[in-house]
Amino acid sequence: MLFRVNKAFSAPPNRLFAMIALITVLTSVSISAQSQDAWEIDPQHSVATLSLGSDSNLLQLGVVRLNGEVVFESVDSEDPTVTFSTAPSGGPGVNYPKLEFNSQQCRVTPEGKLLITGELSVTRVERSITADPNEAYAGQQYGPPEVHTATREITLVFPDPPPNRSSAAVMHLSGTGSVSRENFPQLAQSIALDHWPTQLVNDEKCIAPSTIGEDYHGAICTGTVIASVRNVMVPSGGGFEDFAGLRAAVNANRNQVTIAVNLELKRVNPH
Repeated sequence: MLFRVNKAFSAPPNRLFAMIALITVLTSVSISAQSQDAWEIDPQHSVATLSLGSDSNLLQLGVVRLNGEVVFESVDSEDPTVTFSTAPSGGPGVNYPKLEFNSQQCRVTPEGKLLITGELSVTRVERSITADPNEAYAGQQYGPPEVHTATREITLVFPDPPPNRSSAAVMHLSGTGSVSRENFPQLAQSIALDHWPTQLVNDEKCIAPSTIGEDYHGAICTGTVIASVRNVMVPSGGGFEDFAGLRAAVNANRNQVTIAVNLELKRVNPH
């Protein structure tokens, strides 16, 4: 490439070389950005199912929405960078922790499975409780909220990654990852004890009846269910007389945590 410097603008050699280097860097960044294949995780249709146990010994405890992004280095690349998180509006709460995943490396097995390894963080808000029974006792006293975050490595396995992304505007990815309580006790405690949603509904609208009578059963809600906890339930108790409702048929292994993610991806810059 030939550069001609006008006499009206004669930059010193050092400044000229700096300008050339800057143009080269900006051009490289622009080309790199254009070559990347970026996808956005749609929170309206992307969920994670949180369970104890694994395989046939699996007890689902909650479902949560996911948002984030999946970026391939190029249209032909099979090695994505995956980042997603889940949290209620306003951040983690006392009864609803936040999960975050940031991938570090990935590989495709000879069988075609996509393995993505990264760091999973769980952030919980806890409050200390004190009870001092005396003549002026007025119940439990709660201390200020304290935020605790723990991070461990986990591998997500995607058995059926999409074979061709070049012409797709929407893509789906489904995978699972497991970790033991011994390796990640904070996550196991969070999934077992915290109050996760058992159903996710899009466009939910609830209307309270105009009158309340003996047959009142609460507000009437409509919407599209996109995910819910699904467990085989059996009667609790030994017979009809001592029937105490339904319970999960599976007695899950509480030393194992499984997270299943179902992602609906939308291309950031459609062709």
